[in-house]
Amino acid sequence: MGEKCENIDALKRDMRREAIGRRRQASGAERTAAGKRLEKLGASLLDGTDGQTMGLEPGDTVAAYVSMGTEVPTLGLLDELVRRRLRALVPRLGKGRDIGWSEYCGESGLRQMSHTATGGLRPAEPDGKVLEPNAIADASIVFIPAFAIDLDGTRLGRGGGWYDQVLKLCRSDALKVGVCWDSEFIDRHGAVPREPHDIPVDAVMTDKRVIAL
Repeated sequence: MGEKCENIDALKRDMRREAIGRRRQASGAERTAAGKRLEKLGASLLDGTDGQTMGLEPGDTVAAYVSMGTEVPTLGLLDELVRRRLRALVPRLGKGRDIGWSEYCGESGLRQMSHTATGGLRPAEPDGKVLEPNAIADASIVFIPAFAIDLDGTRLGRGGGWYDQVLKLCRSDALKVGVCWDSEFIDRHGAVPREPHDIPVDAVMTDKRVIAL
C-alpha cells in the first residue's frame, strides 16, 4: 500500500511539473487575454447558459480564489461576481493549512502575502474579517484551481490538501467548478490518479470553454 501511494505521489508531482513547464511558456499578453476570456465564461455560467441554470440573486454566495503564479488569472471573474452583487468568498490561508475565508470586495482590498516557509507562493488575501471554515457551506458555486482535470472530474490540485478538506464542507448541491488552462483538461477517463479522499468536480472552466461533466 505504501509503495502504491508513493507511486501516485510521484505521478502527481510529475504532472504538476509538466503543467508548470507549459504554463511558463505563456506570455504576459496571453495570460491577460486568458483572464478576460475566463471572466466572460464565468458570466456565461452565471447567466445559465452552457446547460446550467444558476438562479443566483444578489447577496447569494459564490466561493472562488485569487490566482497566483502561472494560474489562469481570476481577478476579472472575481470582479464579475462583485458587479453582480454576489457575496464572493476567497481563501484566507492563515499558517498555510488553516481553512478560512474572507469576502472579496475588489482588487484594491487585497494585500500581497509573503512566501511560505519553504519558499512557495501564497495568493493575495483581503484585509477584511476572517470567516470560519464552514462559511463555504453558504456557497452555491465553488470555483477550484487545478493543474489537470479528467473526464471523471478528478482534479490534480496544488498538493497541499487544502481543497480536499474544503470540499468536505461544501453543501451537497453546490456546483463545484474546476478551473485550469484548456490544455490541462484531459478528455478521457482515469487520466488523473484518484484517491479515496478525492471529491470530483461537476464542471470544468478553462480559459476557452466550460465543460459539464
